[in-house]
Amino acid sequence: MKRTTPGESGLSRIVKVLEAFDKGKSTLTPAEIVRRTGLPSASTYRLVNELIDVGFLDRSDGGVQTGVRLWELASRESKTLSLRNTAMPFMEDLQDAIRQHTQLSVMDGTDILYIERLSETDAVVNITRIAGRLPAVVASPGLIMAAFGTRELQEAVLATGPPKYTKFTPTTTADFHRLLAEFRRQGYARMDGWIDEGVSGLGLPIRNAEGSVIAALSVLVPNDGKSPRMALPAVQIAAAGISRALGWFPKNH
Repeated sequence: MKRTTPGESGLSRIVKVLEAFDKGKSTLTPAEIVRRTGLPSASTYRLVNELIDVGFLDRSDGGVQTGVRLWELASRESKTLSLRNTAMPFMEDLQDAIRQHTQLSVMDGTDILYIERLSETDAVVNITRIAGRLPAVVASPGLIMAAFGTRELQEAVLATGPPKYTKFTPTTTADFHRLLAEFRRQGYARMDGWIDEGVSGLGLPIRNAEGSVIAALSVLVPNDGKSPRMALPAVQIAAAGISRALGWFPKNH
C-alpha cells in the first residue's frame, strides 16, 4: 500500500487515484482505491465523487473506471499523438509484412511506455498493451533508446535491476553494458527469448529533425532464428521512414 505524505497536495492525491487503475484491474471500488493509494478513506470517497462529477471517472459495475473526459483530454494534440499519427502509415505497412506485433514506444523515466500496437490474433505472446509499461532494461525499444541515450540514462535504466523472465534474460551489469555498446554499433536491439522463450524482439530508434532519439519502433516475432533476420530489413525501412517524416535526414548529421 502507498503511504500518504503529510501535507500532500490535492493534485498529488488526484494523480494517486488515477494511477490506482492498471491493466489487472480497470474497474475499482472506492474501498479498493483507498487500499491501493493509502489515502484517507473519507477524502478518497469525496475525491472519487468529484472526479465522477467532472467526467474523469465513470461509474461501472459496482465501481468506477477512468472516464471518457480523461481520454478526451489525453487525446488532444500532444507530442505523443503527433508521433503516433506520423508513424501509423509506416507501422501499418510493416505489420502487413511481418504479421506479428508492431509497436511504437517512448521512454518515460526508466520505463518504456507503449503508445501504439498493431497485432495479429495468432501472433506470438506479447505481455504489453497500449498505454502499458515495461522496464526499459528488458524491452528492445528501451535498450535501443538507452544505447543512444546519455550515460546517466543508461545507468538509471540498469540500476532498476532486470526481472528474470527466462533463462535467456541477462542479469549482470557487465552483460548489459556490452549489449548497449553492441546495439549502438549495429543500430538495433535484438532480444531472443528474454521475456518469453518463444519470442524475439527487435527495437530500432526513431529520430527527430535534430537527430535526437525520441522513440522506438519494435516488433515481436517467433524466436526461431529465421524470423528476426527476415523481419529486420522491413523494420529498418519503417523506422527510417518515420524519422524522415519527422524531418531527420542522415546526410545532414
